[in-house]
Amino acid sequence: MRACKNVFFFFLLLTQPFFALAQFSEIEVIAYINKDTIVLGEPFMYTISISYPPKYEIALPDSQDIPKPLEWIGKTYYNTVCKDSLCKDSIQYFLRTFNTDSILIPNIPVYIFSGNRRDTLFIHPALKEVVIKKLRTSSAEFNWQEDAGYLELRPSVSYWYYGAIAFGVLLVSIILLVLLGPIVLRRIKLFNMGLNHQRYIKDFDEQIQEFNENKKATDLEKCITIWKSYLTRLESKPYTTLTTTELKGMQDMEDVITPLRNLDRFLYGGLRQNETMESLNALRRFSNRRFLKKKKEVRDVR
Repeated sequence: MRACKNVFFFFLLLTQPFFALAQFSEIEVIAYINKDTIVLGEPFMYTISISYPPKYEIALPDSQDIPKPLEWIGKTYYNTVCKDSLCKDSIQYFLRTFNTDSILIPNIPVYIFSGNRRDTLFIHPALKEVVIKKLRTSSAEFNWQEDAGYLELRPSVSYWYYGAIAFGVLLVSIILLVLLGPIVLRRIKLFNMGLNHQRYIKDFDEQIQEFNENKKATDLEKCITIWKSYLTRLESKPYTTLTTTELKGMQDMEDVITPLRNLDRFLYGGLRQNETMESLNALRRFSNRRFLKKKKEVRDVR
């Protein structure tokens, strides 16, 4: 008797899938791929279409249901359409694979529930085999390595990026030059004027010291030459080519005409040394006044 019970339960276990299939026989599941040959790593479309009575609930596969070696990219779901006591759902998956096998058989399940959710069936839609197209048919020309170190790649140069930076720097420089150019140039000119004046005073005093030590007319002539050369650079006037008589005709030269005549008397008539030193000091004071006047003119320019 126990043996008969065991056989009966074994028979029920074997026939249970067939009873389940018969229960869901009203459901039709179709799956297909948009191409017969798939390039390794190239995306392709996998479409599932299912027709079923409204009394059933359908759960279409999601990303976690995609089996290896397929890789999920995305999906497009179409709204349920019901007509003549049948409902239809469709979904398109965008997949790819890097599997190097020559044949790929996708196996994506569809979940079907009865109204009370106590009966569930997983259906794997039938699909023909798909050929994987490799970019190379032979690997003999490659030296394959299982474990290889990282190859350091130099970062590519973004010419557009650096060009935009250079253009921005140039544009800012032009704006600053237009707005601040006159101010900067004026400050540079004043700075150079100050340096030139300090250099002139140093050279002029050194030449006076040399004249005091040697009492030579040539040293005195060098003092006058240094004084005239400085005024020529400061005011852009030909002082070095003018004599004392010619300088008298120039504007605002009255303060130095008498000292210059005294120096001429020493050179050509033997004037005493104390009058000579006073005349040289008068030339220095005159050049200092001209420097301050020129500096004020440059500073007041707008």
